[in-house]
Amino acid sequence: MADEETSQPPVEPTVPVEPATAPEAAPAEVPSPETPTAQIPASEPLPPEPEPIAPPPEPPPATAAPAPASAPVPASTSSPQATHPSRDLLVKARATIQDRKRKKLDKILETLNAKGKITNDEVEKLLHVSDATATRYLSALEKDGKIRQVGKTGKAVEYTRI
Repeated sequence: MADEETSQPPVEPTVPVEPATAPEAAPAEVPSPETPTAQIPASEPLPPEPEPIAPPPEPPPATAAPAPASAPVPASTSSPQATHPSRDLLVKARATIQDRKRKKLDKILETLNAKGKITNDEVEKLLHVSDATATRYLSALEKDGKIRQVGKTGKAVEYTRI
């Protein structure tokens, strides 16, 4: 049995099995199963994510007794989460990104008004973006009904104002 106990620790060094060093190694090896990593440790739960960003408006409570009893439960669980600082930061970041995108789309429309037509390459150079991003911007403007694509593929494609 002594041979079995000495052969196990080299195979699994994280499990304290040796009886001779168990009293000394126990305090040192207690933190070793939970070594610090860049990931969230298993002992810490993740914060709950809110289901809706903005809760829908509730009907007046005078209609029926069962409906108001069940309605405040979701509202009370989502109210503290809606004021969470990280949620507010994400909403603000999304708004900033959308504002930057809107400014770039407006810049495309201004150039289009001045020239009368614009190509994907011109948008790339104007906004300092990639080919794919320029295509996405032009497609978004076309989907909104602000511009029209003339031509099918390649260098013959131009966009004009509607």
